[in-house]
Amino acid sequence: MQPSLDTWTSIFLLAVAMGLFLFIILITGKKKNYPIAFLILSFSIVLFQYVLYWTKYQSDFPYLVLFPHVCYFSTGPLLYLYFLNLYNKKVSFNYILHFSASMLAFIPNIVLWLKYLGAVDPELKFPLLIFTNGPWLVVAHMLLYAFLALQLIVRNKNAESEYQKVRQNWAKVLTFLFGLFIISYISYYVLVNFTFFNSTWDYMISVMMSISIYTIGYFIIKQPAIFDGELFVHLFLPVKNKGETFETSLLNEFYEKITRYMETEKPYQDNELRLVNLADQIGFSTHLLSKVINKRSGNNFNHFVNEYRLQEAEKLISENTSARIKNIYFDVGFNNKATFYKAFKNKYHCTPTEYKIRNKNQ
Repeated sequence: MQPSLDTWTSIFLLAVAMGLFLFIILITGKKKNYPIAFLILSFSIVLFQYVLYWTKYQSDFPYLVLFPHVCYFSTGPLLYLYFLNLYNKKVSFNYILHFSASMLAFIPNIVLWLKYLGAVDPELKFPLLIFTNGPWLVVAHMLLYAFLALQLIVRNKNAESEYQKVRQNWAKVLTFLFGLFIISYISYYVLVNFTFFNSTWDYMISVMMSISIYTIGYFIIKQPAIFDGELFVHLFLPVKNKGETFETSLLNEFYEKITRYMETEKPYQDNELRLVNLADQIGFSTHLLSKVINKRSGNNFNHFVNEYRLQEAEKLISENTSARIKNIYFDVGFNNKATFYKAFKNKYHCTPTEYKIRNKNQ
């Protein structure tokens, strides 16, 4: 058969390109995430090798034929490393030993590449082929790291704060997706023994593996929004009695408690303040805090907090006209000048500098 692409393999090539795009985003963003970035890259390489195999281009580009196992042996350690960072566990230099299996699987690849370069005898036997041939060693390896991830979740099951609850549910979702990835991998080597198995089944398994891995990547990119409580709030913090309404008097009482805390404790001065953090400090659930703020102030959490920051900034500018604007916006809780200037101008219809000059001349 002549090498050729069909609809499915074209889609998988697109998935490979998307994986490379996600990899670049994750290593170049403000908050870099190397473990998940290289997990995505590993799977993109595996999927590309699959495309070469399905399209018969493998004979023209045989350099990756043994490489998928290097990637598979890397998935567990990479995901577990992310979990350790998520739970703020210390990671020592010795963690590199977790990649021992992938490094051993890499050795036959070196021999293969040297053969194609003509640097070694073509008859030289490949060492350590056990790490590149059998699927069940890969399965055992991935299951081990799925178990380690679950063990970490169980050890931290007594979550008290809202942040810890979100983190627990978040970790469970990622572990589920990794489990789906493992099941898809196992299913291929089980189903291939049945007569009904064909290329369509093979494609479907790869689709499931792609969905699980790329969903992990997408969720990691969205992680800040999830931990801010602004995205997937019902998924990560399920609410009981969703149809229940708040009495006006109760709403007012809760809102009064929130505003009193904001005015006396000034939590908005924390540049990293999030919904889950404020909920912990006040003693509310994330859902309750978000609902009270939305209904009583008419704004979302970020806008609500920024209003206090702007009031504080206006006060500081008025009281001390010699103060530097840069110091003021950071002291009141804004992370950058552009966001502060935009919010200030929307509220006071002038820039902070103009407001400062106006007050100085009065």
